[in-house]
Amino acid sequence: MVKEPKPVTNVPVELKEDTKSAHRILDSYHLSEKSNLLSSSGRYVFKVSINANKIEVRKAVEAVYGVHVVSVNMVVVAGKQRRTGRVSGRTQDWKKAVVTLKAGEKITGLAEGV
Repeated sequence: MVKEPKPVTNVPVELKEDTKSAHRILDSYHLSEKSNLLSSSGRYVFKVSINANKIEVRKAVEAVYGVHVVSVNMVVVAGKQRRTGRVSGRTQDWKKAVVTLKAGEKITGLAEGV
């Protein structure tokens, strides 16, 4: 008994932008008390690539989350001194981006209220 194939219907599919390069720029959402407080006012904090600039971060957030970005503020966070026994070292520097969205827009799916 062979099943007959279903007829193919042409359904328009809305394609999003290619987000491969966007995920190379955005590392993760930065979860802290301050970032949680800022998210209630439409500002979200992300860990981004150390080589990323404001324009790349703006395009990446708009492509991945489908929102309108008003401004981007960036900070390079210095790594901390760490020590294990006699061996001393240092954690990597990383870059933090505070992204302000257009009034009334939100990014859902991030850790809210944690």
